Amino acid sequence: MNHPNKEIMMRAIEIAKKNMKFESVVASIIVKGDEIISEGFTTIKRDKNPINHGEINAITNAAKKLDSHNLEGCWLYTTFEPCPMCASACVWAQIEGVVYGASMDDKNEIFNQRVLIRCEEVFNKGTPKLQLHKDFMRNECKGLLLN
Repeated sequence: MNHPNKEIMMRAIEIAKKNMKFESVVASIIVKGDEIISEGFTTIKRDKNPINHGEINAITNAAKKLDSHNLEGCWLYTTFEPCPMCASACVWAQIEGVVYGASMDDKNEIFNQRVLIRCEEVFNKGTPKLQLHKDFMRNECKGLLLN
């Protein structure tokens, strides 16, 4: 599969729309090769757990499915730019690359970013070096922030 992939991001947008009732406008998908390994969405309020971001949930599900902490060769797709915690989790999981839609620049009163450190900055300071495709289908993902 070539990255970025429109079908995968469209699936992430669908997941976000379906789960908005739980607070989530962030949905994430992990792919390896041509296969979707896991999906996740933000469940902070539902689970009463501040780290249950969409990316963390997708990474956790993928690690369980692959029975490994190493997600080498996997790609993360997410509807919103990963926060520093989620970006760091991608580095620790050794994900190959990340594709995100809306960026921190798109935050608003309804959807606010608490720590303004760009994921690119985290990736540049981490090892291994992750590939990054930013602002992919940004307008479609940004539309999720208005609901």
